[in-house]
Amino acid sequence: MHRLRNAALVFAALALLFAGSAQAAPAAYSDDAGDSLDTRPSMDIVGVSYDVRQVNKSGPPSLVVEMELAGPPEGQLASYETRAQVEGCGYFQTSYAPGTLFVSALGSSPASFFMECGSAPDSTGSTATLLDAQFRIDGNKLRWAIAMDSIPKELRGGTTFSELNAFTQIAEPVSGIFGTGSDLPLPMDEAATDKTWSY
Repeated sequence: MHRLRNAALVFAALALLFAGSAQAAPAAYSDDAGDSLDTRPSMDIVGVSYDVRQVNKSGPPSLVVEMELAGPPEGQLASYETRAQVEGCGYFQTSYAPGTLFVSALGSSPASFFMECGSAPDSTGSTATLLDAQFRIDGNKLRWAIAMDSIPKELRGGTTFSELNAFTQIAEPVSGIFGTGSDLPLPMDEAATDKTWSY
């Protein structure tokens, strides 16, 4: 009985150790307020963060990307993006393009995740994956989230993000994809860091 109790204690300690190490510290970087080419606070990035944390009351943790602006975001003719390179996956992007004709006509989400790895039913290529984000706006903060069990296996752990950057742009009204940041390129504001993030 004594051995059984000791084994249970060791198992519980190991479970706590691994549970604590499963959640990596978030990565965050900031950008100077007031440096946007567009004078509207809605186009001025002040911070970006990446995290894995519990978003819903139940279910798996989520991959969460947040962008903080100097003011609440625009409702149309603008888009907001974060980008990164992901070891073992490739290009990774979140985007929010509100008020577009595409979203109105199809009733689709204005916020999404795009990744070059994996493959989903709504895949844009043989390995690329486009997924709707669980999205919310809290005042000046945009939050993209997606459950870890619904993303490609390459992104579920042991993953490193590098070349982290974000930008805001004035975008065309049809899809919100093309704009000053992607066409010219002349983003209204851009934030970047040489930090990497692993989880």
